[in-house]
Amino acid sequence: MTAAPGPDERRARHILRSHGVGPDAYGDTMATDDDWWDKIYDEPEPKADPDNEEPAAEEDTPTGPGRFTPQPDYWPRPHLPDALTHVPARAALSPKTRAALYNASAAGAGWGLGLYHQVAASIADCGTRYSTSGALTLGIGSCLLIAHVWDRRTRHWQPAALAWAARIPLATTILALALWAPRA
Repeated sequence: MTAAPGPDERRARHILRSHGVGPDAYGDTMATDDDWWDKIYDEPEPKADPDNEEPAAEEDTPTGPGRFTPQPDYWPRPHLPDALTHVPARAALSPKTRAALYNASAAGAGWGLGLYHQVAASIADCGTRYSTSGALTLGIGSCLLIAHVWDRRTRHWQPAALAWAARIPLATTILALALWAPRA
């Protein structure tokens, strides 16, 4: 039982046939005698032109479509991603739900970074040392100050991840005030 020829062997056979080599060669160059290999690769030397002092330049490009001829669709053309060039489809969430998730995730990031514990400790300390109204004034004043000085200037930043990161202090302060206020 003979094995089928592999892809390399089939490719080599095709190349040889296209050059007119072998008994099953393509076209008019079909070799029929035994010295067909020598006839294919014995090329005559180019004759020098006596009138022209420079030797005749050999043509570097193949006459037909060669092996290394670039095809127009072969190389990919660089382009911007669709997310930057097209308007994204509307989200399935309502604007209020998106805003709630945006602020809740920013407050959760503040909790994870440890900012919540610092703000909550300062509000609780003010409530313990002075009064509940003093702690509420500190918490609400902190929220208003952060919103006016910081958040108002950073909410338009692009990309949106920067604006979200800038929202962390305000969302965390509001969370600390909301979680402390019921204990008052």
